[in-house]
Amino acid sequence: MSIQTQLESPLFDIVITRRRLRWDWCLRDRTGKLMMCGREKSRAEARYQSERALFLMLLTSCRRGMSRATG
Repeated sequence: MSIQTQLESPLFDIVITRRRLRWDWCLRDRTGKLMMCGREKSRAEARYQSERALFLMLLTSCRRGMSRATG
């Protein structure tokens, strides 16, 4: 994967799928590696939880970058 392609692709990807009576959500990085996943009763709840997981991943990756820059 080239540098330009890496810069254009998103850091994380959210996938929400319906499985019988539940909604599965997965948060994957740009290489497709599974970072977090879960199962909720409603699609709205699955969307909320997946976006919450995305926020936490972005928050921790930002803090790691800041600690590397200062230390």
